[in-house]
Amino acid sequence: MNQSTCRRATLVGIALLLGCATKAQIVARNAELSLAPTCADAVTVFPSRDKIPYDYYEVALIAAEGNSVYVGNGDILKSVRNQAAGLGANGVLVDSLAATHATVKVLGAAVGGKDAERKAHAIAIWMPSDTARVRKACAGK
Repeated sequence: MNQSTCRRATLVGIALLLGCATKAQIVARNAELSLAPTCADAVTVFPSRDKIPYDYYEVALIAAEGNSVYVGNGDILKSVRNQAAGLGANGVLVDSLAATHATVKVLGAAVGGKDAERKAHAIAIWMPSDTARVRKACAGK
């Protein structure tokens, strides 16, 4: 393999790795709550409000996205949980989690297009009654 081919292969590899990343961002934040960060292991994912076992406060709205060819729902939720933990949340309420799966879009994204996306919207929450579980989940981290 000559040096030029090796460089091209390296650049293609880097581009593929960058395409695999998920991005999560805080869209809105409750300025009245100032919480100490937790760890992602302490952030429980809830599919609906009626599944949340305690009273809670809404901490922030989080949006996440990634290329659906390389990123699964687990990757998106991990990114959301990390953002929520940084805010001191101990749970997230998933508002929506969707992907565009049209075959043409997926094939296009596999070769470098950005039109096959997986997106999530979640509300980071803090449940005061759940602090003992959080302490145990984050011990030593």
